[in-house]
Amino acid sequence: MSEAKELVKKMCNLQNANPDIQKAMAGWKGVIQYVIDGKEEFYVEYTPDGKCSFKEGKAAAPSFTIIASSDLWTKVLKGQEDAVASFMMGKYKIQGNILEAQRLAGVLKKFKGML
Repeated sequence: MSEAKELVKKMCNLQNANPDIQKAMAGWKGVIQYVIDGKEEFYVEYTPDGKCSFKEGKAAAPSFTIIASSDLWTKVLKGQEDAVASFMMGKYKIQGNILEAQRLAGVLKKFKGML
């Protein structure tokens, strides 16, 4: 398991235990698919109550897919790389609804210092 995958799983667990993060995510329903290093696939399903569930494999209909290296996505999750700037520089790709992905960029800041 890559460090990026471990951190995404940890984020979901932290979100489910933290009312502030749940409040920030409340009202949004979606699925974020991850493809890490071109081979590791997993996804996180978000519910309107602000909670999430981590799942292995490929989602049937993700809201968007993040395609990144483990090294880069680990840095993004730890706040060492800016998600938006890294995307604009082509360091990773997003397939699907990019507007939905912008919400994730804002929520990532809530995890600063927790991962």
